[in-house]
Amino acid sequence: MESPLIAAITGQIESRIDDGTWPYGHVLPSERELSVELGASRGVIRAAIKELASKGLIEVKPRCRPTVASAPKTYSLSKLRKPNIGIWLWPHTGDYAAASILKGIQSADLGQDVNLVVANAVDGDWDSIFESEAKFLKSVANDPQVAGIIIWYLGGERNLEALRALRTERVPIVFVDRLPPVEFDADFVGTHNEASAQRSVQHLIELGHRKIAFINNIEPVSSVREREAGYVRALKEAGIPFNPDYIIHDLVDGPEGVDSALDTCLGLADPPTAIFAVNDHIALQICDALRDRKISIPHQMSVIGFDGLLRWLPGGGYLTTSLQDFERIGRLAAEMVFHRIRTGVPKAYRHALLDAPLLDRGSTAAPNVRDSSLHRSIPQY
Repeated sequence: MESPLIAAITGQIESRIDDGTWPYGHVLPSERELSVELGASRGVIRAAIKELASKGLIEVKPRCRPTVASAPKTYSLSKLRKPNIGIWLWPHTGDYAAASILKGIQSADLGQDVNLVVANAVDGDWDSIFESEAKFLKSVANDPQVAGIIIWYLGGERNLEALRALRTERVPIVFVDRLPPVEFDADFVGTHNEASAQRSVQHLIELGHRKIAFINNIEPVSSVREREAGYVRALKEAGIPFNPDYIIHDLVDGPEGVDSALDTCLGLADPPTAIFAVNDHIALQICDALRDRKISIPHQMSVIGFDGLLRWLPGGGYLTTSLQDFERIGRLAAEMVFHRIRTGVPKAYRHALLDAPLLDRGSTAAPNVRDSSLHRSIPQY
């Protein structure tokens, strides 16, 4: 968390930019001079400069003094020949969530003179995915027709420099579903993951479950961290002791990873009676793996997911889950980036969080305390 002193020094420097004392392109005094002038240590000055650089107000280049960034870039859409809005989605446009976000973007009123340029990660390992994301960001930064971008960001700290290059070019960026890196504040539209996850675990607790496992993945992103935080908070507020053995990771993001995680889960000395999965993708694989083990859902094991991927099925499918409004996320992101295109990169950014209401589709029930064998057959869904 930023200290009050750093915030105060950041505000003093920013006010000098606002009132024109330090105009666009002005080279800032040295750290030593600023330290004396503003009455703060050089470490505080350095932290304040870093914060202002993340906002796009200060430009920092190797072996050069920081300078006040150029004037905010705004676009007259009538003067651009078919301006482009770059869109980066994960994992691809055939995925339900990504397709829904794109549908929401397309439903926004952006006018007929805007091109949507859609890209997604290449197939392969995580290194390939991160590299393809970096290439997309670099191509957008070098394209004069790109007026703004909407990004489902994956790269964490790794692609931070590519994001900063976009910020230097004053290209508006709106993140969806996953927050930008801590060092890079930006507009964001996503889900209130922690509160929604907490509600899911509370649902299991209200049914009578006290031994609840959380099968997570290993993606280092905000949505994963927030859902785990919601799980922990629900247990704490219910007075249920936290058992770290009940947090189990799918290490390979596939059926074999879920199989291994489930083996660990069921092999515990005191196995859980319910499983909360970080997303529906994992939850559905859990259901398949339980079916293979002839374990009944929900009579012997309750399962709850997060996303709402089966809502397209007649009746909404069989999985109890939290319904993310991906389409609305896309629409709000498009409206936000279009507003930034017309008004310029802001000094403060907006984070819009949407609720994900719980939908009970029958994969959860009260624990069957009389049957701990976990060997009954699963009913047909």
